[in-house]
Amino acid sequence: MEQSGWADLPDIVVIEIYKSLNDRDRAHMALACKNWSRLFVTPILWRTKHFDLGGYRAHAAGIRATKFANHLGHYIKYLSISCSHPSYNTCKFFQRSVEDFFSKMRQTQLHEFELVRLELDRFWKYDSTREKITSIFSNFFKIQKTLRSFDMAAAQFTVNSGCRVLDAIAQSSDKTIKELCIEDFFNSRSAVYQAPRFKSAIVKFSNLVFLGLNYNYLSEDIVEMLAANINGTLDAMNIKVYRNDPHFHRISGFAWKSLARKCPKLKVTVWFEGMGFASEIIPVLVNEIPVSEIHLWTGYDEDEEWRLSAIIEHISKCYYKTLESISLELDNNHELVDESVLAMVNKCKTLREIVLNAVIAVDTVEVICHQQLEKKNNLKLFHATVCGLTEEEWVNLCVIRDLFAPMVKERDLDFRFSSDLLIDVLPS
Repeated sequence: MEQSGWADLPDIVVIEIYKSLNDRDRAHMALACKNWSRLFVTPILWRTKHFDLGGYRAHAAGIRATKFANHLGHYIKYLSISCSHPSYNTCKFFQRSVEDFFSKMRQTQLHEFELVRLELDRFWKYDSTREKITSIFSNFFKIQKTLRSFDMAAAQFTVNSGCRVLDAIAQSSDKTIKELCIEDFFNSRSAVYQAPRFKSAIVKFSNLVFLGLNYNYLSEDIVEMLAANINGTLDAMNIKVYRNDPHFHRISGFAWKSLARKCPKLKVTVWFEGMGFASEIIPVLVNEIPVSEIHLWTGYDEDEEWRLSAIIEHISKCYYKTLESISLELDNNHELVDESVLAMVNKCKTLREIVLNAVIAVDTVEVICHQQLEKKNNLKLFHATVCGLTEEEWVNLCVIRDLFAPMVKERDLDFRFSSDLLIDVLPS
């Protein structure tokens, strides 16, 4: 009777049990009885799947993934692939594994695809292997008609190879793609915005809700073409600006205004990495971009001519109505930024989050906390790593934290303060 009772569990109950198990345990459970074996191939159990085809077990992992694709691959809708611990030796195994795996997935129509940090420009030694993996992806995406989300950040394709992959997606899923993440999709130092093939591919995605890319993929023409071709659906845009990538070309406020007018809900996040010169950053941040977040990391090549205060003042002036979050990681030993930071917090009434890692005075932290106490700013998150402190100043920072702890708790705020001293974590 007990065996009969287990075998006769309602299908929905058995399926919920399956959902809580890993693949190996699911396979063992399927051996229990015919009914459980039948439910083992319920499509909903296999909609989402991740495969790690890298590392020292790359060959064995590839065989397992191919076997899975042969039996259950047609159920997958949300596919994630990773290549952990890539090396010159494992990349060839990875390429063969992906080729075999995709050959068994020809009847599959994905909704989402993710493969981050392929890093073709770093670990893939031979041109022939890079060319082969490009062809594999291109051929696979040509038959994908229902893709909604595509993420191959840090793939580092050459311009021609990357455009082949984007062309394949644009040919088959141009109307269904909602999220397109191609940050670091091309190798560094490439003026991608000058490639006609990239222009023709990127503007075909007319229903985008999210677009993540690098500044060297954008130009005046491309922003204007996006404004002309997109259906007003774009809500979020991430733009990365690297010091070693082309970033001296300018995009006018008119082009950005056209895009913002076409997509009224658009919020833009801008990342600056390894950059500190006001002469390079300010021209990128034109007033008409609907910026909601900015992340600035100067790197460690400190320079007396950075003019960091001018950058912060420009941000305050241009985005005081839209800025919601800012992260400033500054190596500012030669320049004080306290006044400009305080002015920004006062002026930007939409600012909810600020993360600081810089040489600032302990008094600046206290002033921001007092402003919050008096409800003169709207911060919900304030993280400050105060650099260059003496031990006495560090103790004062602890006192400030304890002084405002009741306010932080009562208002459910996320305020955290630390220093770059060896005694890095503030005592409780």
